[in-house]
Formats: sequence, C-alpha cells, structure tokens
Amino acid sequence: AAFFYDYYVPEGERLESALKRNKEALVTELKLWEGYLEKLGSGSYLAGKSLTLADVVVFPTVATLFIFGLSAERYPKLGEYYALMKERPSVKASWPPHWPENLKGQDTLKDM
Repeated sequence: AAFFYDYYVPEGERLESALKRNKEALVTELKLWEGYLEKLGSGSYLAGKSLTLADVVVFPTVATLFIFGLSAERYPKLGEYYALMKERPSVKASWPPHWPENLKGQDTLKDM
C-alpha cells in the first residue's frame, strides 16, 4: 500500500511512478470497501449485524489507515465502521499503546 511504501522506502529512492500507482490502487480499494459498507447499511459489520472473523482480520488494516490520516469525511462508511469497531471492549483492551488516541498529526493518507 502507498503508506507502507512511503514508510519503508527512503525518500531519495522513491519512484514517482510507483507512488502514483500505489495511491491509485489504494483509492480503488477504498472506494470498493466504501461501496460495500454502504450496501450493508449503518451499524453493520463486514458480514452482517454480528461480529465475525472477517472483522477481526480486516479491522487492524482499517484502523491503520485512519491512524495514518484517512479522512472519515471522504470515506464516511469506512469511518462509521472504524468508529463501530473501535468501541468494542476487545478493541479497546487491545489498542496498541503507541497509537495516538487523537489522530491529529498523522497525515500520510490525508489526501487519499
């Protein structure tokens, strides 16, 4: 993904074509998930109204996207899903201590 490329590849070694390609692929994927969540309706998990293994597998990636500045205004259904999952007791209990509670300042994906 684009944010991993930015994080792991030193700035002087980054290829503009790779950055563009990675960002386009990420935006395509985000739009796919946004549309999927829109079809499921508000308050839904990935496979319906109950939490499933799909949520356990996908949520860490969604959380990482928002930690790196993904806009809940641009992707409101993903933002709603993120907020729904973040309120679960198991997520609160396992939230990485080095991740900020306040997402301000993390802006790698703010323009996605």
